[in-house]
Amino acid sequence: MNISLPTLDEASRSSRVLQDQVRALESASVGARIATIGMGLVGFWTFHKSAQLISLSCWLMAQMLFNLYSLLAGIRLRRIPLSGANVFQRLRRSIALPAMNGLIWAGGIWMMWIPGNFPMQLVLIFFVIGLSSGALNSLKASLPALFLFLIPCVGSVIVTTLAHLDSYSMFVVTGASGYFAWSSTYAVGAHRSLIRSLYNHYQVEEMAVKLQAQKEIAEMATEAKSRFLAAASHDLRQPMHALNLYLGALANLDLPPSAHPVLDKVRECAHTMDEMFSALLNISSLDANAMEANFTTFPIAMVLNKIELEFSPQAQAKGLQLRVAPCSVLIRSDADLFENILRNLVSNAVRYTTEGKILVGCRRTGDTIRCGVYDTGMGIAIDQQAAIFEEFFQIGNKARDRSKGLGLGLAIALRQARLMHTPLTVRSEIGHGSVFEVEIPRSLLPPTPLQKKPLDTLNGADLEGKLIVVIDDESMILSASRLLLEQFGCHVITASSGAEALQMLASSPCAPDAIICDYRLRDNETGIQVVTKLRNEFNLDVPAILITGDTSPQQIKTIASTGISVMHKPLQSQILQTTLISLINQSSTVIEVEHCEMKDFRATTEIDPAINR
Repeated sequence: MNISLPTLDEASRSSRVLQDQVRALESASVGARIATIGMGLVGFWTFHKSAQLISLSCWLMAQMLFNLYSLLAGIRLRRIPLSGANVFQRLRRSIALPAMNGLIWAGGIWMMWIPGNFPMQLVLIFFVIGLSSGALNSLKASLPALFLFLIPCVGSVIVTTLAHLDSYSMFVVTGASGYFAWSSTYAVGAHRSLIRSLYNHYQVEEMAVKLQAQKEIAEMATEAKSRFLAAASHDLRQPMHALNLYLGALANLDLPPSAHPVLDKVRECAHTMDEMFSALLNISSLDANAMEANFTTFPIAMVLNKIELEFSPQAQAKGLQLRVAPCSVLIRSDADLFENILRNLVSNAVRYTTEGKILVGCRRTGDTIRCGVYDTGMGIAIDQQAAIFEEFFQIGNKARDRSKGLGLGLAIALRQARLMHTPLTVRSEIGHGSVFEVEIPRSLLPPTPLQKKPLDTLNGADLEGKLIVVIDDESMILSASRLLLEQFGCHVITASSGAEALQMLASSPCAPDAIICDYRLRDNETGIQVVTKLRNEFNLDVPAILITGDTSPQQIKTIASTGISVMHKPLQSQILQTTLISLINQSSTVIEVEHCEMKDFRATTEIDPAINR
């Protein structure tokens, strides 16, 4: 990953600044030429009676012709693009024109000066001040151009005064000299400020380009990391999924009593890994907007009672006092999401409180209820209170002790709160504990009737005789799935692709009762395509489960949009069994299997191992 950062060296930056100076001079010259012509006409009208009329008329003609030529030539020149090749030529022109204009005005001032007439001399001096002030603004981009105009104009006043000495001459000379000194100081400051602003502009522009390039590098690195983590997560889930299936099958075997404690420990370890994968999956699902909040009205006590029942034993085991204050208020929220948020908050409080109390209580604030978890734990520093909601951030767990969790609980809770548009806040002080509060709207409506879900028994007979098709490109998963499903009493067909599954089912006397298919197969084949092919083959909406190890938000969103039941690797054998029973029982398609000679069919599929992998 190579991205070159565009930079300007000092020479390039100076060249661009010089071009901007020339542009500024050429842009100002149009207005300056028009103003100069106007002031020449006003000067001629003011002094034509007192000065030599013929000489002044010649001067006015020369002044107007020069400025008209300069104006037309400047307009024509501005149509030619400015570049490094012609910048110096145009800069010399931009300096030469003010110098010639200054000399012309110096001659005019000499002609308009009336010796001994101080009022008219003051009028002429104001003319010069007006010309100089205009030049300070229009020519500040180039000090040579400015001074080559300013010196002849102001200098002609001083020279003319000294040539016609009278009682006011020293006053005029002193004033003109002071004005010139002030103008020079102002001109130098204005020029430096302009040049500095031009350099700063290009430095800021260059910095913005660099920041954009760095942003692209960071985005590419994040994308590469996400692809790596997604691939690693998928590959890790494969053997873990097979391990869970084998453990489920192993638990159904008649093992010696001495093996049961060892099996329990192994299953406990597997369960811990499942919880870790589940937490990562929750983060990905929330980021993918694959979850939707289901708002209902229910008593908050329903959730509080569950929390008290679940965490009281854990708190007592650590010597903590957990108190859940009763509350009879009805709230409007997603019951499952609210329960998950509160569970994460209380779990954190129990984990990070070593002594003292934990209180779960509610307080009314207008139309809402603030449900808070108060603890007497170690507290959280102010500069870490935002970081605790980031993924994998844990205070006081630099050794990454997995008994303290993954550091995803608060990250998940915050995302779930945002999903419900519910504020989640924290207040804490080192050594004085913490308070986490979630704000839930109160409801004046009656509670939403609870939908009772039919209870699926986990009796192996529920799947007895069912034909299950398993498609996966991992042989160990196929082997583990066959072993487990046959223990449930199923007839099992395993295949590594959709085409192989269709070939195997071609000799089947009946349609499958359910399909279990991995989402990502070889040759870019997906489980969605396989399920669709099998359903079209039998013209039945066969119950199907997609098994996936993908956790990328976009992938989760794509799979969820199909409407096919999705389970994520690794999964427990009991969950797979329960899901199969539920899907088959809820299916509107009744598949008659009592007339199918499944025994003979199974025998034929076991003859050729090349067909039945």
